[in-house]
Amino acid sequence: MTDVLLITLPFFAVCGLGYLAARSGMLGQDAVSSLNIFAFYFAMPALIGGALARQDIVRIVDARLFAAWLVTGLVIFALGYIAIRFARAGATAAERAISGQASCVGNIGFLGLPLGIAAFGDGVLGPMVVALLIDLVVLIPLSLGLLESAKSGGGASGALRAFKGVVINPFILAIFCGVTLSLTGIGLPAWLERFTGFLGGAASPAALFALGASLAARQAASAMSASALLSAIKLFAHPALLMAACWLAGVPTGAAAIAVFIAAMPVAGNVFVIAERYGALVRPISTAVLISTVISVVTVSAVLAWALQQQG
Repeated sequence: MTDVLLITLPFFAVCGLGYLAARSGMLGQDAVSSLNIFAFYFAMPALIGGALARQDIVRIVDARLFAAWLVTGLVIFALGYIAIRFARAGATAAERAISGQASCVGNIGFLGLPLGIAAFGDGVLGPMVVALLIDLVVLIPLSLGLLESAKSGGGASGALRAFKGVVINPFILAIFCGVTLSLTGIGLPAWLERFTGFLGGAASPAALFALGASLAARQAASAMSASALLSAIKLFAHPALLMAACWLAGVPTGAAAIAVFIAAMPVAGNVFVIAERYGALVRPISTAVLISTVISVVTVSAVLAWALQQQG
């Protein structure tokens, strides 16, 4: 466990520094927003695209894991969609949709990817690609479609907005470019290898610092029952169900363990951005992001220790 803490604590410590910088006033909200833009649109895509271009995509992406993650994600989405009614009487269609998203979409980019690379090296890339593709192409668009439908009373606007969101997402573009360079055998020329390596090297500290700074703007609010419910589904039900799905699908033990580690990530911060945009469960989602991230210091470390044991 000591070895695991040596991996996880520096990452959460960087989050803590970001939190302290924002809370002390050293980092204003505009600066936090700019840091998020740098990490999300530039550093993280460079890290993902460059790493994938160097891999044998056919070898690292397992169709069985893809099926297990997809089925698990849809089931957990449905669980969050339905369960919120027990914590919030009279939950609207929009509130149920954002609850579904919060239950199954974790902070993979800003927390899971940096931690995963530190713990598993390039072995994390296959499960990470599967998780990002399903989250960004299926689960988030599903939630956006339901939110738009609730807002407009039906129609095709939700599907169109979701499609646009997928096409312009920098993570999707990075995955597409990296996979294309890998499958075609082109790879990265030396100058581009150095560029993506240099820019991608800033991804982990920038993303983690930005995550901590973003958390500083959140405070525990009312409707704690809804926040606690969504946090519990994300931190415990999601990885547990994925573990069962991987076993049933026959996913190799090592890849399954890494996937469960990814599923154990706390509620993603971008879920709050979407909740705020649609005015659905804004305070409960904000609180869920905060408390699930705090609890994940313990839960993610425990899951990581287990996942590392399975690699042998």
